Amino acid sequence: MTNLEKPLDFPAGRLSRLRGLRSVGAVRTAVLLALLIAYGVAFAALYPLVQTSVARSAAEGNDPMVFTGL
Repeated sequence: MTNLEKPLDFPAGRLSRLRGLRSVGAVRTAVLLALLIAYGVAFAALYPLVQTSVARSAAEGNDPMVFTGL
């Protein structure tokens, strides 16, 4: 800082708000992590149900491969 520059002057409340912004990133990260975990749990729970449904459908003759001619 030279003699021609004014020192920075922050109001008292502004510094505390700036420090609090770091926690916003932590909250976003926690929410994203919770959503990814919920997605994984839902996938693990629903996959066997869908697999059973597809297997039943194929056993009844409604196999998608039959309709495509492959």
